[in-house]
Amino acid sequence: MKKTYHMGDDLFVVIAFVTFIIAVVLKLLGISEIVWGITATQLFKGAVVCLLFSIALSLRDLAQSGK
Repeated sequence: MKKTYHMGDDLFVVIAFVTFIIAVVLKLLGISEIVWGITATQLFKGAVVCLLFSIALSLRDLAQSGK
């Protein structure tokens, strides 16, 4: 069990999940743009970036716990 629990990993996973669901709904409804010209494709890419950042935080935590 970890001594410290970092909320950042889960936060980025949740943000990615919510962004992905919103993008899917927008794509299914045929809405091309939302506020400030953001498209569903850009939301998908944002979800991928959040997942990659979450993986990076997990790997950093794993590397520090090995010391």
